Amino acid sequence: SSGINAEYGGEQREQLICDLQVAEALEASDLMKEKMVVFVVSSTGEGDPPDNFESYWRNMQSLEDLSHLSFALLGLGDTNYTEYGGFPNTLHTFLTERAAKPFYEYQLANDAVGLELVVEPWIAGLWEPLLRQISSLPREESLSAKLAALSITTVPTVAAPIKQIYNLEWEGEWEHSFPHGVDKLLRPFSDSSPFYPSTILTMSALTSDDRVKQTYELGISVDASYGPGDSFGLLCENSDTEVTALLSRLSLAPHEHYRLTVVEGVKPRLLPKHILLECTPWYALKYTVDIHSLPKKALLKYLAECCEEQKEGDVLQYLASKEGSSDLNELIYSRGLSLLELLTIFPSCHPGLGGLLQFLPRLNPRYYSVSRITQQGLKFVFNLITNTRHPATPPLPGVCSSWLNSLLPGATLYTYRRKNDSFIPHLPGRMILIGAGTGVSPFLGFLDAASTSDHVTLITGNRYRALDSLYEREFREHLSSGKLSVWHRAFSRDEVREEGGESWRYVQDVIRGSPGPELVKEITENVASVFVCGDAKGLAAGVWEALIEGLELHTGRSREESEWYLKEMRTVKRYCENIWS
Repeated sequence: SSGINAEYGGEQREQLICDLQVAEALEASDLMKEKMVVFVVSSTGEGDPPDNFESYWRNMQSLEDLSHLSFALLGLGDTNYTEYGGFPNTLHTFLTERAAKPFYEYQLANDAVGLELVVEPWIAGLWEPLLRQISSLPREESLSAKLAALSITTVPTVAAPIKQIYNLEWEGEWEHSFPHGVDKLLRPFSDSSPFYPSTILTMSALTSDDRVKQTYELGISVDASYGPGDSFGLLCENSDTEVTALLSRLSLAPHEHYRLTVVEGVKPRLLPKHILLECTPWYALKYTVDIHSLPKKALLKYLAECCEEQKEGDVLQYLASKEGSSDLNELIYSRGLSLLELLTIFPSCHPGLGGLLQFLPRLNPRYYSVSRITQQGLKFVFNLITNTRHPATPPLPGVCSSWLNSLLPGATLYTYRRKNDSFIPHLPGRMILIGAGTGVSPFLGFLDAASTSDHVTLITGNRYRALDSLYEREFREHLSSGKLSVWHRAFSRDEVREEGGESWRYVQDVIRGSPGPELVKEITENVASVFVCGDAKGLAAGVWEALIEGLELHTGRSREESEWYLKEMRTVKRYCENIWS
């Protein structure tokens, strides 16, 4: 996309903002969100889609109405093959039959005589109809304009001004560094377990292809005693870039020493436990408060009082009211706006540091499962997160994952052991371990601790066999050693068949497939414990439902009896979950 911009954009290049994607990085449903798409596809074999389009094409078959979509299509083929241009022709027919509208002529390039004979003129001619089509699309009104246009017939009456609980005094420059006040930052999270400084020993990428989520493994030193199934809390930091931008917007000197004193008459129970009474603006905004959090109504009311322009204050006061709840959800919450973005929209708002520290929530620790215990400490896995928000709002990097990804071996983290007695492997014994994505990582520690006399069934789920099969080598070693008895694998974007000829997209499909009877037998007759690790909404709910169906089908129990059986397993800790939303 940058090449097309540079070569053909000229003075208008800023008008074209496009996203270049390979097909396997997309869901078929993504096509329903787009207004314009340019397809460049080839054909393989006997008119088949290319390998990296096969899964996407299979899922596209469920789409019935594409009347919202405008497209251009360039096909790449070779007359040396019987089915010349087979798949590009098939795709063009598919799109037009579903009412998608071509905005540029479909052409097919022939590799037998030279692709460039068609490709280069096609690209050269693309620019004008592309810009014409872009200009015809309805342009979304800016958020500032939408807020300014709100019809506020009556500004909600404020019963009383927002009561601030701190007085703030400035006392000159103060140099200090993390972990100043770290014991306070950890309360009330680690009352039963002290924090420890941990050093990053190793960092390695578990995935190396930008078509999948970037997953990393960190090895850290720890002083506490950890075992398989344990997890820990990790203090994270807001990014330097965002903290600097926020300080600039607030006109605060980063390293000036402030002192907070509690306003007379304020009850102790109202005081936030994480606020450092002596600190600097830089330190407070970097380590103590969540500057990415959605603004709660109390913060909006406070910001309304800090506006110099009456109209801006009225809008914020309205959004914080009961009457403005619908507009608040549509214009602020659905877009995931942060404090800095909100202050950009309301330029006359100049809040004080004391008020922000009072109304911003604390920057909570992030929790990670131990994947492996080592002689030096432990290892854990994390995904590099990018939070997709409203289409009109840029994606936001994950606070902790982007920070971790910026660190190098030798850096110091602050961690504490998190009690998780409900996810400890039952050894010696029989276990069924079910996980997807990074949810497979704790099971590496389970298998390290197992022996060949145990019976362990592992069910894992990933997107692609070749790109993101986490710990494949290690699991195969455990399979060869006898510590792992059975391993079933599901791939949501690949069609990978096991020896029996079946392929599964999700881990719950394994339970519903041919392994189902043996899995149910393990649970009901061999008293195996079940451990589930991963996403709560997708994986955990799907596994629970599939096991209920399996118990019904293979034991003759009713649905109510099957669900009761699983609930009893959960009560006696034979059904254990480590899940997240």
